[in-house]
Amino acid sequence: MVGIQGLDGANIGGVIAGNTSTAPGGKTTRFGVPVVPGSQKPLLVSVLIDTAGAGMFLPLSLLFFVEYQGIPAAVAGSAVTLGSLLSFLFIPACGRLVQRAGPKVCLVVSNVLTGVGYSAYFLGDAGAGIAAAALLVMLGDRLYGAAWPTAVARIAAPGELTRWFSFVNFLKTTCLGLGSVASTGILALLGTRGLALALLLNVASSLVAGALVLTARIPAAPTVGESGPRSTLLRVLRDRPFMALVASQTLLSAAWLIPTVAFPVYLVTVLHQSPFWPTVVVAVRYGVIALLQVPLTARVAGWPRSRVLFHAIGVAAAAIAVTLAVPAVPGAAQGGVCAFVAALLAIAELVSKPTASAAAVSLAPSGDEGPYMAVFQVTWTLAYAVGPAVIGVGMGAPQGLWLGLGGCVLASAAAHACGRQRRVPARSEEMSDAL
Repeated sequence: MVGIQGLDGANIGGVIAGNTSTAPGGKTTRFGVPVVPGSQKPLLVSVLIDTAGAGMFLPLSLLFFVEYQGIPAAVAGSAVTLGSLLSFLFIPACGRLVQRAGPKVCLVVSNVLTGVGYSAYFLGDAGAGIAAAALLVMLGDRLYGAAWPTAVARIAAPGELTRWFSFVNFLKTTCLGLGSVASTGILALLGTRGLALALLLNVASSLVAGALVLTARIPAAPTVGESGPRSTLLRVLRDRPFMALVASQTLLSAAWLIPTVAFPVYLVTVLHQSPFWPTVVVAVRYGVIALLQVPLTARVAGWPRSRVLFHAIGVAAAAIAVTLAVPAVPGAAQGGVCAFVAALLAIAELVSKPTASAAAVSLAPSGDEGPYMAVFQVTWTLAYAVGPAVIGVGMGAPQGLWLGLGGCVLASAAAHACGRQRRVPARSEEMSDAL
């Protein structure tokens, strides 16, 4: 799914009594939350339902293939990874589809594709079938990644982009966490049969979410200027400021895998800590994002986006520096230090993702965002596609892995600094917030 954003400097800086601000577009935000018109509330409800359904199944997905379908973990994992990687080939097509059909149609199609793909998991009894089903699921995700920020660009008032993305990130994180808790209960109560129920609920949530999107109103795109050409993949790739943002955020997103992918293995197999600690670390990550997403976004609302992104990169770098020191910490404190690192990374992530998404929308041509947003989704999808394999190999020499991830974060800072010198937002109302 998508998105987030960070802070529209002067555009959302005027906070009255710490709780209310008025955006240039005339909409009022309370407690840092954007006011959502009734015609657009079904869109947010669809996010809640869809994300909760995904949260119920995703933690159990590999277990479903192994325990319910009787497929070896290596075969199932490789097939899902293959389907995910193949879906990247369709990113240009997703951008063109959003451009031609509009974000609303694409959001509906995305949910249908996801629902059909997950349904096909019941039929996957070999690697090829699982890969095909995973490809359908990931195609839905790729289309969603292009359509969702485009939809936000249509419905958000000027200066409200960041608050929209930030609030939706809060909703998604909360619903993923609740869905994960529900999946644990389902598995405990029903055993193996609970795996099938979790998948069925996930399929249903995708289809219900798609139906809700149909009832939402998404304004038509502004007319693209007669003199300017329509966005194409080649134009996007030649847009150096935009691609600098993509490069910076793609490198930075490698750090987001540390609490959820790297630490569970590191704590148990390398540090020989109790299996209790991975659960604590993941819970800390979700808890920090759920509690601080909205208030922290409001707190830094007056900052230029570039400053927010630099600070997020700095916090991520500090977190990795602490991670390098974990082996020198007494064993009894190592789990707690890893939980502290997870909190630092969660803070960096919750401000960086919304800010970068807002910047990406602002750099894209108004009313023609589809191809830009299709490419921008690489900033999080690539890391999650290849990161687990890299981390798995890196656990053989964890200090080297942390140094490599630290290098990615430093390279992210360099790419951001380079792009900052060139960026001029495509939207005139965002001029005061140039990165």
